[in-house]
Amino acid sequence: MPLSATANSLAEVLDEMTGEGAPEVTEHLAARALRCYACGHRCLINEGKRGICKVRFNQGAQLRVPFGYVAALQCDPVEKKPFFHAYPGALAYSFGMLGCDLHCSYCQNWVTSQALRDPHAVSSPLQASPESLVQDALRLGAKVLVSTYNEPLIIVAWVSCQSCIVSPLPLH
Repeated sequence: MPLSATANSLAEVLDEMTGEGAPEVTEHLAARALRCYACGHRCLINEGKRGICKVRFNQGAQLRVPFGYVAALQCDPVEKKPFFHAYPGALAYSFGMLGCDLHCSYCQNWVTSQALRDPHAVSSPLQASPESLVQDALRLGAKVLVSTYNEPLIIVAWVSCQSCIVSPLPLH
């Protein structure tokens, strides 16, 4: 599972797969603390600590956000998605990450969403980039690229990470 020979835990593996959180989702506070606005919890994160999602953390008074991996990939008919009225009959390429800022008792994706909270929920990250996801979607003929398997704001970093911004590629 580890993508790094130096990592001892899933959290350490994921900590290596991060980027700097965008200023729009980060408020710097006294004593090297910060407030994360990436989701509705608006976590106060002290130096060396994690937010409620377990994948965003404060390192050196810098918000570190997940980037460079996915936990699950699947290409399905769009009718399996809650917005199936968009492009009826088309394929949707779905991806999800690890972690979640929710703790729903009915979660059908707990293996990925609770991977850092529940020792029985073990899921390995797969290296990925926004570009590779778009390329895979196009290769598979998908018209829709979907974030799923955990609360969608977990991927906010993919659109707000300062070192992660990419040019949009057209989906036909």
